[in-house]
Amino acid sequence: MISQQTINLVKSTAPILKKNGQQITTRMYEIMFQSHPEIQKQFDMSAQANGSQPLKLATAIYGYASQIDNLPALTSMVEKIAQRHVQTSVLPEQYSIVGESLLQAMSEVLGAAATEEVMAAWTEAYQVLSKVFINKEHELYIEKLHTGIPQLA
Repeated sequence: MISQQTINLVKSTAPILKKNGQQITTRMYEIMFQSHPEIQKQFDMSAQANGSQPLKLATAIYGYASQIDNLPALTSMVEKIAQRHVQTSVLPEQYSIVGESLLQAMSEVLGAAATEEVMAAWTEAYQVLSKVFINKEHELYIEKLHTGIPQLA
């Protein structure tokens, strides 16, 4: 699913992400909202203003980086985030917007540490994680659809 080289490179960035994660995610939201203002309505802007949303995302990204070689350990986090995404009507095509914004923010904040190899690894890792979320959210949307349909007697 994920190459060993990507796993090694992403894991090697975990300490940097622990230290600079909130700066990266704060910048990511700035980039994303500037480039795609239409998606702001899906976000709690007070959580943006007080920094709690960037902190939550930074924590999740750090968790992913540190556990990328043990994805089952992230199951409950994925479930919780996917539930929230379904509540706010996140669409599969929005993952590319988030990914581009995140990778740009990582590159800007990490500077020289954001080598071509590191950014390629994070691109691969993000694509894999986005597929996990898209698939889980698809299941949840289907489940939501079925529970909302009245049953015939």
